[in-house]
Amino acid sequence: MISKERVLTILRLAFPVTIALGSSMIMVMIDLAMVGTLGNNAVAGIGLAGFVSTLVFAFVLGISPAVQGIVARRLGADSQEKQCLPVNAGLLLALCLGLPLSLLGSHFSPWVFNLLSDDPGVVQEGSGYLSILLLACVAQGMNNAFEGHWNGLSRMKMYMSVILFTNVLNIFCNYVFIFGNFGAPALGSRGAAMASVIAICSGMLIYLAATWQRFRHQGFLSAMPGTALVRQIFKIGLPSTLQQVFFSLGSVVLFWMYGQIGTSELAAAAVLVRTTMVMFLFAMALGKVSATLVSEALGRGDSVAATRFGEDAGKIGVIWITALGLPLLFFPTQFLGLFLSDAETIALATLPLQITAVSTGVVSLSFIFTTTLFSVGYGKKVMLISFSLRWLLFIPAVWVLSIYLGYGLLEVWFAQMIYGLVLMLMITGLWRAGKWKNIRV
Repeated sequence: MISKERVLTILRLAFPVTIALGSSMIMVMIDLAMVGTLGNNAVAGIGLAGFVSTLVFAFVLGISPAVQGIVARRLGADSQEKQCLPVNAGLLLALCLGLPLSLLGSHFSPWVFNLLSDDPGVVQEGSGYLSILLLACVAQGMNNAFEGHWNGLSRMKMYMSVILFTNVLNIFCNYVFIFGNFGAPALGSRGAAMASVIAICSGMLIYLAATWQRFRHQGFLSAMPGTALVRQIFKIGLPSTLQQVFFSLGSVVLFWMYGQIGTSELAAAAVLVRTTMVMFLFAMALGKVSATLVSEALGRGDSVAATRFGEDAGKIGVIWITALGLPLLFFPTQFLGLFLSDAETIALATLPLQITAVSTGVVSLSFIFTTTLFSVGYGKKVMLISFSLRWLLFIPAVWVLSIYLGYGLLEVWFAQMIYGLVLMLMITGLWRAGKWKNIRV
């Protein structure tokens, strides 16, 4: 039974995260609409580059849930250690991991794209975008560390403020650098990448200034984290990192297969995937809130409260995200027309969009429980389940459907819905088994 008090606590903390991620939704859609004016090659190229960049950024993604879980546990246990030791460790990891990723990823972007696409137009648009975007890998890793610190302290308003500012800045810089306004050169897709890099780096500087002002007496950038703490953050974050790496690599392979079907299918898939990601934003917000509340409750030794917080977050997600999908179910062509100008491409994407609308609410449970389980240090089995389903079943099934049997986008997207539902059932079963309650951080 849902407790009114727990629901209010979850919603109070989820509100700023939802506002932040909602602004990200608007930014993603505006960005997609701006790029959409450049044609199918730009949409397809940036869509493919987006998943390659997500693959690279995934190597620093695990820093956030690890820092968040440790900070929340220490808060719940009323620890007397300096509060900034975990974020200092996270920043150190971000620098050590992010710098070589930025340099190597940016250098090899053209080579990577020539492997992924046979369309010269898609390669030209996507490789230029990717080589610029990957320069922000260190800054993105540091943002993840700061995000984990502030969210672990249940100060989600800081996260909201940074995201709101950087999203507005990203949209403005898109307008300037994509189309060549205010005297800037018109750089097209490369301008979109520049806008993202400027926004990511600006967010890092805001986090740096705010954390210094509030926590400099708690050891921020002055107290050296011990080797054991750095190793602990790396260990907790590793399953999340590997899960995201395998997921993103799988997405790159999937987009390659979409490209083999056709450029129109690739452009339609780019819009569908971004729309799906936007619908999952509220689930991501609930997952972050659940991770903090569950970790804090475990720090107090209250596993019953921890369980109830996680389950209530899941129920809220299913209800609200299903409601969010109703406009897409009833007005799919009007929605797709905002981002695609080609009538044939819109027709290809219509039924897959409706499938997304009716299934995403239930599938969102996997996002909520996955985020929570990673933060409490029970991510190994989550990663193994995710890897097995995606790489041993789903991706081979898509290859059979698209490459071997010659089916189109609709059949592949239906297979994706089935995969999402199976993943949700397995992750939910892992949560309900309750073995995560015995993890000590």
